[in-house]
Amino acid sequence: MKREYIYRIWDIQAKKYVMTGSLYGCEGMASLSQAFNRNDHKIEEYTGLEDKDGVRIFEGDAIQFTARNRYSQDDPVEVIFYGGCYGCIIVMESGTKEFWYLKDIVSQYYPKVIG
Repeated sequence: MKREYIYRIWDIQAKKYVMTGSLYGCEGMASLSQAFNRNDHKIEEYTGLEDKDGVRIFEGDAIQFTARNRYSQDDPVEVIFYGGCYGCIIVMESGTKEFWYLKDIVSQYYPKVIG
């Protein structure tokens, strides 16, 4: 399956998205970086995954889900790109932090994008 390369641009000062678009290949990201100043704009990439309602999940989104098997996770978490993949930092009741892969969160806990 071919992955979609979709980006959205957050204008930091205006506090709103100013563009969402699809690009293909590495040249696309370089062009985006040149067109938008990183001090004024935040470039967020589509993860290739969707939440339980079919909403696309982008880097930087806040998602909410409940995981109560071994963990007690109810608070919203931010989607980040770390170590070559998308995921979230989960803070355990003990205060320790773990990186959870987004694909595992989506397949096991059915998150909802909330921001």
